[in-house]
Amino acid sequence: MAYMMILILSLLMILSISIYAKVYRPVVLMHGITSTARDLDQFAGWINQTYPGIYVISVEIGNGYDDSFLLPMNRQVELFCNTVRSDPQLQHGFNMLGFSQGSIIVRAAVERCSLPVYNLITLSGINQGVFGVPNLQELPRQFRELISEFAYEDAIQDIISVAGYWRDPYQLDKYYRRCRFLPDINNELAVRNETYKMNMLKLNAFVMTYSDVDEIVTPGLSGWFLGFNPKSLVVESWNQSRQFTEDLIGLRTLWDEGKIYRFTSHVPHGSSDHTPNKDFIFQNIMPFFNNTLPDM
Repeated sequence: MAYMMILILSLLMILSISIYAKVYRPVVLMHGITSTARDLDQFAGWINQTYPGIYVISVEIGNGYDDSFLLPMNRQVELFCNTVRSDPQLQHGFNMLGFSQGSIIVRAAVERCSLPVYNLITLSGINQGVFGVPNLQELPRQFRELISEFAYEDAIQDIISVAGYWRDPYQLDKYYRRCRFLPDINNELAVRNETYKMNMLKLNAFVMTYSDVDEIVTPGLSGWFLGFNPKSLVVESWNQSRQFTEDLIGLRTLWDEGKIYRFTSHVPHGSSDHTPNKDFIFQNIMPFFNNTLPDM
């Protein structure tokens, strides 16, 4: 009899622990250009160590390295959404982080695919696009001139990812008319997509970071949705930018609701998701993964 009581109490204790054990929201990661999903293995490991039992997936698009710059951005977002939607572990919601080019893949996925994202994080992001030679250093030599000279030609838009977010402040009219990706997801076109804004407003938090010593992304403050002013290399200010004043995708609303978090790191671009930036990540990024799925 005593043995049976002990057994029953043990089973009840195990059941109680299983009921009240934390079930962290899964995390989806998306790497940057000219890299692969494995480049985020260290970052994923930090998340696993901090939140035991959490499900983390680093998404690969196509073959990784080559397809990261040889597939147009619209196609990359489509493939990303297909991968996420097909994962049974992600059906009830998750947090999501994109690094560099991955930052606009994950944001576009929120806007276009209505994914159940809780916290969205863009690490050293390119939310307002890029313009300038440093960014092109990430590409093989033969592709650099194609972007700098012919970014808005159909043939280039169709095959090189960077062309989809090349924002030339001296050719903004052509950018709006011919660039096939960023003007759309930034809701800069004459006909706006209210679904994009509605999906962004569903976020619990939108986290944006940039590095003040970024040698690749130009302007570096693109990570905070700040691009060059028209016909100038002077960076626009936050509360005077078109994204903020016109609330194109809901930034002003999210800001007013206290849902936007902006952080500045102090490492080169390629170190943003690795050991040199570890302290910054643990202090500013890791807390946004500390949330659990609602009871089902």
